[in-house]
Amino acid sequence: MKKRIWQAFVRNTFRTLLWSLRLAPWKSVMAWGAALGAFGYKCSARYRNVADRNLKAAYGDQMSERERQALIKKVFQHFCGTLLEFLKAPTLTPDQLRSFVKADSYAYVEELLARGKGMILVTAHFGNWELLARRAALEGYEFAVVARQSDDAAFNEITDKLRENGGYVVHPRGASPKALLQRLRKGGIIAILPDQKSEDVFVPFFGRLAGTVAGPAVIALKTGAPILPMFCIRQPDGTYRMELRPEIDITSTGDTEADSTRIMADLTAVIEDVVRQYPEQWLWLHDRWKVPPPAHLAEEYAARTRQHDTPSTPIAG
Repeated sequence: MKKRIWQAFVRNTFRTLLWSLRLAPWKSVMAWGAALGAFGYKCSARYRNVADRNLKAAYGDQMSERERQALIKKVFQHFCGTLLEFLKAPTLTPDQLRSFVKADSYAYVEELLARGKGMILVTAHFGNWELLARRAALEGYEFAVVARQSDDAAFNEITDKLRENGGYVVHPRGASPKALLQRLRKGGIIAILPDQKSEDVFVPFFGRLAGTVAGPAVIALKTGAPILPMFCIRQPDGTYRMELRPEIDITSTGDTEADSTRIMADLTAVIEDVVRQYPEQWLWLHDRWKVPPPAHLAEEYAARTRQHDTPSTPIAG
């Protein structure tokens, strides 16, 4: 009963926000996001504690309690802002979207697509991944995003329509990969956000083994589709810039498990690098290290960490 009441509240809140944001100027949207984030920071002890625990583990003594709390508040404000931007985005004209989310060139994307195997775009719960998809779709790319669906079908309907309005579709996480493989065979793009807990593979992230979705690696090894890391990074003036990183090496050795772990370790290292540059734009509120690695992997990683200054060697199961 409580769950149904909460779901109804969330749906109605979204509908109210959609209506309220239609005519609101972007400066107001940004101000509302900051205010909503400050309110969320004060009210959500649970997520504050998760973020604080994550930051302690990631930065140790490099970050004081005061610095951690200041950063956590910024994280709340950033993601409340991205939510409102996602809801506001359908009102933007193509020129307005291009101005708000800048991209210097898609030449590298075209180069990879010219191989005829499609492309696996990997980003993270960082910056504004929804605007990344909308901006890329604006250039005419066939686009599908792998996303976890809510338990509330009505809520999914709202968010799916917003995404379809942006020119891209959602492939539910955990659903059959058949449609994704077909899209790649037709030269399309699939986008995956692998920076959430999973038991697929365990790779280093901020000096700890993190259970990580292996989907990008598995699909790349199966299809030969290149993997391109891309991020939509908020700028000091509140706009965004699309930034690409070099494609990930997907060379196969014939050992699928080891290859998948290596590929995801390389991808996760790229994500860690961008998070270290812009820590307030990553979802520290998510319990990223909740899934513990198997004991033998943890012991092997600890041993390697003691032997090397930088624990970057992937651990295969």
